[in-house]
Amino acid sequence: MDNSNPKLRKNGGEGTNVGNALRWLVKQGKNVSPELLDLASNITGIKQLSSLGDAIRGDKNLPEADKTILLQEMENDMIEMVEVTKRLQIDNEHPIPRLVRPVSYGAMFILFLSCVLFDGNLGEFTIDKAYVPVIQSLFGTMTIFYFGSRGIEKVMKTFKGNQ
Repeated sequence: MDNSNPKLRKNGGEGTNVGNALRWLVKQGKNVSPELLDLASNITGIKQLSSLGDAIRGDKNLPEADKTILLQEMENDMIEMVEVTKRLQIDNEHPIPRLVRPVSYGAMFILFLSCVLFDGNLGEFTIDKAYVPVIQSLFGTMTIFYFGSRGIEKVMKTFKGNQ
């Protein structure tokens, strides 16, 4: 497989089973229509996999044996996507996974606030200078990611609701 083309696999991932099978067919010198390759490059969910499956079934250039292989690989991708979705839904049903971000952010906020309020005001309490950049970067990173990811989640929920 030619790794010099960054579009062969999105985000450096392993790719989908059906996408890998299509790339393998192309590497074997098989004639695969550009429409199929384009559909395979835009897979982000089950809906796109279904569209690709319809296109594979309707393709007149692919032999039946290759169609069977591609459709089986597509079925494997669908099963995997459904299982990942189930796992994410289960993770979101329980309070502990849902509370990890807000609780860890709250703990970090309390730590940061206590360091700021009590530093120099409570006896000889001082924070070692080596810890200050660590606390600042950790608190800043958590703030950006917590509020940033919550914002993205809400935008995506709104976007999906409008479709």
